[in-house]
Amino acid sequence: MNAVTILQIYLDEMSAAVMAADFVAYRAGVVLPFHLVTHTETLSFTTDVDLREGFESFCAMFASQRVTNYIRLVESAQALAPNLITGRYITHIISGGMRVFEPFKSQITLRWNKDRWKAASISNAVAKARWPVPVSSPAKTDLRKGPEE
Repeated sequence: MNAVTILQIYLDEMSAAVMAADFVAYRAGVVLPFHLVTHTETLSFTTDVDLREGFESFCAMFASQRVTNYIRLVESAQALAPNLITGRYITHIISGGMRVFEPFKSQITLRWNKDRWKAASISNAVAKARWPVPVSSPAKTDLRKGPEE
């Protein structure tokens, strides 16, 4: 299986875990420590408790925005080694056919760990200082802009 296919299957499985608020499935696809690098901050999740808190907060944001579709589409991917893949993808977050946020690009690194591919890090152009991004109403929020003052 090529790197693009592996990454797309991984993203689809993890998106489904988020939409189902299934932490067990999500946790199975993440290696600790996990690093999330945004435009303004680097977050490191070093324990299951840290990861669960971030996951639950992310799922709560999706629920508050009535997200119906969490679509991540691979743009490119390559194997750096037999147990390491890096790739780029674009994220679409939709509520009933309307965009919750403008699409944004991310870079992910997957590592083969024990019996499956797991995310070690994600970087994206999201400029908000916090993730998930606290928003009050579904709208065309541009995540590429920095925090409002």
